Amino acid sequence: MPTERVPLQRPRRGHVTPAQWQELWLGPCGAKSVFKDRQQLEDAWQRARERLMASLAPGRRPQGYYEFEYAGPRRPPYDLERSTLWRGGQLTADEKVTLEAEWKAEFERAQAPDFTLNDGSDEMLVGDCARAAYYRWADIPRELVKRWTAARRRRGRQQRASLEEAAAIK
Repeated sequence: MPTERVPLQRPRRGHVTPAQWQELWLGPCGAKSVFKDRQQLEDAWQRARERLMASLAPGRRPQGYYEFEYAGPRRPPYDLERSTLWRGGQLTADEKVTLEAEWKAEFERAQAPDFTLNDGSDEMLVGDCARAAYYRWADIPRELVKRWTAARRRRGRQQRASLEEAAAIK
């Protein structure tokens, strides 16, 4: 028999509503929170934490992470977030491997002898200046740039020495 009653839509136990999810991800929209108090916010974070963290790209964190787990004084700027978490040892092993491989590929891309970069102004950057700007743009930690640069220099010296040896033998 048909009825005109509308079933109540209650959130399933252990889940968060879309509005709560958004606030945990991006922070409150405006001055008003969808949560009644901090305890409700923290409970929602505990329920949604794993799914929310898994939904983001490697090295990215939702606002809830910075609210409840981050050891630093405040959230790092978006363009420095990944290197900041890397330096702080706050990435999972998989995230660290993924990010370092991505950064290594970006580092290698900048090693071309004729590397240039348009920095957004009317000026073209060339050589080391272009590389430094590109590393900042790609958010590659300075420690990795120094390590990879030193390794490239060592390989170059070794290759030159072996070529000189081969030429001396002939």
